[in-house]
Amino acid sequence: MPDACLRDLLLVAGCWLLGYGAVNWCLRREGTPGTSNQQPSSATILHSPERLRFALILSIAVAVVLALILWSRTRRRNVHFDFPDGGDVSTLMHSIAALTWGHVVEGNAVRIIQDEAFFEELIGDMASAAHHVHLETFLWEDGFVSDMIVPALIAAAQRGIEVRVLVDHRGAKTTSPAVWARLTDGGVDFRVYHRARLRELGFYNNRDHRKIAVIDGCIGYTFGHGIADMWGGRNDRWRDTAARFEGPVVRELQTAFLENWTKVQRTALAAPEYFPPLEPKGTIPMHVAWAAPPETASAVQRLYYMAISAARREIIMQNPYFIPDSHAVQLYADAVKRGVTVRLMLPTSGTSDFPIVQHASHYYYGRLLAAGAVIHEYARAGLHQKVLIVDREWCTIGSTNFDPRSFRINDEISVAIYDRGVAEELTRAFEEDAKHAEEWTLERWNARRFTHRVVDAMSRMLKRQL
Repeated sequence: MPDACLRDLLLVAGCWLLGYGAVNWCLRREGTPGTSNQQPSSATILHSPERLRFALILSIAVAVVLALILWSRTRRRNVHFDFPDGGDVSTLMHSIAALTWGHVVEGNAVRIIQDEAFFEELIGDMASAAHHVHLETFLWEDGFVSDMIVPALIAAAQRGIEVRVLVDHRGAKTTSPAVWARLTDGGVDFRVYHRARLRELGFYNNRDHRKIAVIDGCIGYTFGHGIADMWGGRNDRWRDTAARFEGPVVRELQTAFLENWTKVQRTALAAPEYFPPLEPKGTIPMHVAWAAPPETASAVQRLYYMAISAARREIIMQNPYFIPDSHAVQLYADAVKRGVTVRLMLPTSGTSDFPIVQHASHYYYGRLLAAGAVIHEYARAGLHQKVLIVDREWCTIGSTNFDPRSFRINDEISVAIYDRGVAEELTRAFEEDAKHAEEWTLERWNARRFTHRVVDAMSRMLKRQL
């Protein structure tokens, strides 16, 4: 059972027990009807059918009210975007940025990095750091990749560099404590996000899924990679994409990192070395989406949905966990009606590390295929990049999956890049991956076995927590 469901059920059950006990305590004090001078026994009260029925009804009512409060506090309302006719991502970029609680930042440079080359680039930048290294990630597992990153972090710390590492508790639960001890002993300020402990119970289901690295406040990365051997050190390593940034946009990445760092460490780092003056390093406009205020769609969800709504010629998406809601399915269908080519690439249920998610995706394939979308499943190995390309002139890279957990629960980050050259580079990577992908058709979807259909439908029922 997903831990959020278990948490809510435990809270409701606890409230029911408290309410039931409180009602019985009150009845015990009042005594049995008609016997004002004699205190009835506990057994008499507890076994009185009328009072048991009253206690049961009242406690159920309290539990229902609590469940409604929990539901109303955690739900996010969908947002529909009113775009002008003829508007596209280029003309709407400032609107898109503002509606995701950001702003367009000019004067940036970016380099796209594919697969395990990301680790080499990151280690090289850490070796050149002059003041600080900040790393935030979700998944960390023992192995070849960890053995590359840990010495690089320690080496920087031992040179007197401030090194901070923030790892999600769920994503690092299998990592050997010896790795964390080695980092701490080596001078790295290592922290864990939302540990499994009583005082953080209410936040435990909120995971830190962001992937950020910042060096000296002037070089930044976002990526899909985890610190695990699925991304290096073996022949069947996953496909993934990272981006290295220079220019004023790095300040936005630093802000996002320090938001979660401050939650955990309880100290806001305000020294100017963390936010140095940043001169233009290129000509590319960008903006960063990462905010997630309550009661409304998160910034990353708004970014995806607005980009789909603004597409005029082509949408290309690569994403490892794709569970669209009915609103997203309709946005894709509307895009096809506008003459937009929609091409989606996802992993197979055999190559995904979480097959239940892929089965939940299959549930929605029918409507998407019937609407005219093209769906590929990458069969060579795991596919893990989170890339969206619109009209081959705008793209996003980051940590955000296309599913309810990323949109509604997790902390995520995506960087929007307004540059035709970068979009074309990512499109070429998509075309290369398509050589190793299988295309789904509506006929294939309709021909699924009965057991496949059942698994798809049952997986879809858990979509909010997958």
